[in-house]
Formats: sequence, structure tokens, C-alpha cells
Amino acid sequence: MDTRYFVTQDSTGERRRVRILPAPSGGTDAGHPHDRYALDDGSPVRRVDNETFQVIGSGAYVTLVRD
Repeated sequence: MDTRYFVTQDSTGERRRVRILPAPSGGTDAGHPHDRYALDDGSPVRRVDNETFQVIGSGAYVTLVRD
């Protein structure tokens, strides 16, 4: 199984891996499926914009890290 993920960083500098989960069936907008996101521990994450994500449980924002 191919796991897709990217790395983010919070305001304290801690880096976390965010998994890209497949979109659920029927979860499309104008025919385009939406990916879902979660931390490695399973905590759901929502996409704010192209580089910013919010951890749902804590409300913390994390930013995409490009290496």
C-alpha cells in the first residue's frame, strides 16, 4: 500500500507528518474528490489553504515544509 504524506511544522518548530487519506465515495464537489488529512496518530486535519492546515482537536495551525 502506497502511503502519501507530507511534513508540516507548528509555531514551536515541531515537525509532524500528515497523511493524505483517500476521499470517501460520494465526497465530491463538481466532480472532483476531496482528499482527507490526518496526523500519524489519526487526529483529523483540515486544509486551510495551499500551505496551512489546522489540527481539528487542538485548533493548532501547521504549515507545509518544503525540503
